[in-house]
Amino acid sequence: MAVSAVVGAAVHFPLVKRFVRGEFRETFFEAARYPGVRLITLQEAEDLWAGGLAVVLDARPAEVYARGHAPGARNIPAARDGFEVPAGVLALAREAVLVVYCEGGDCQSSLALARRLHDEGFRDIRVFSGGWDEWRAAGLPEEQGEGRGPQGESGAQE
Repeated sequence: MAVSAVVGAAVHFPLVKRFVRGEFRETFFEAARYPGVRLITLQEAEDLWAGGLAVVLDARPAEVYARGHAPGARNIPAARDGFEVPAGVLALAREAVLVVYCEGGDCQSSLALARRLHDEGFRDIRVFSGGWDEWRAAGLPEEQGEGRGPQGESGAQE
């Protein structure tokens, strides 16, 4: 058993080092503190999007969002001091279903945005952890350009 632990730590040393430095602290959230936030699968995200049952929010930087995003998704990129939740999103009913995504993988922007939205009073926030990478790999619809701004207005490039 001890040999397995040593071998595992040696093989995954870069991850262990990052964990010790506290880099993964923002990865996790306490369910008791954020009861309205939950992780969802690709199928759940697609169903909510296709059925028009949720407001989809893309937490990636604006230039990345412009290269491709889920159709109709609103872009809310992180600012230097966190996320500035725009008035158009703040005007939504607090019971609205929000689907938040970022790149996927080790991207933490969607979780950070979900926490911020929860702090603003939203209670049904679903984080699509597979993110854009999984959406695109599944061949789901995408659009390019500015799409919808955070206020909900169309800014799509003609």
